[in-house]
Amino acid sequence: MLISVGAVLLALVLTGVWPETPGQFRSTVETSVQDALSSVGTAHTTGQTALRGNAFGPYESTVLEDARRSVATAITDIVESEVPDQDSRRLRDEVLPLLQESARLISDLGTGLSEDDRGAVSAAAEGLVGVRERLTAVLGGLR
Repeated sequence: MLISVGAVLLALVLTGVWPETPGQFRSTVETSVQDALSSVGTAHTTGQTALRGNAFGPYESTVLEDARRSVATAITDIVESEVPDQDSRRLRDEVLPLLQESARLISDLGTGLSEDDRGAVSAAAEGLVGVRERLTAVLGGLR
């Protein structure tokens, strides 16, 4: 009994400190890209709705705050993961700039909405379309 409890505890400790495999890292990146893609789509829809005058401030703020948090978590998940090999490094280096651009554009959209700057809202929403297309392409390559 004592040996089996020790084995379970050792397994729990090892899973917390064992290096990630390339497959695990790739899975983390895929999940992060999916989450960012969803957030970018939601932010874009919010911007388009606001430009048509069909939304209101508190709703927009809440939606964009959730989108910002989701993208920030996606970035953190990748940054905090051990990169196990060269292919994983290349993948990280491809994805992180897209996630950072997503965060920037979502933030710009929020600022534009809070300042009632239609030009800034339109530019951010347009930028989100481009980053969404690139995230979709990366996600397709991961599958």
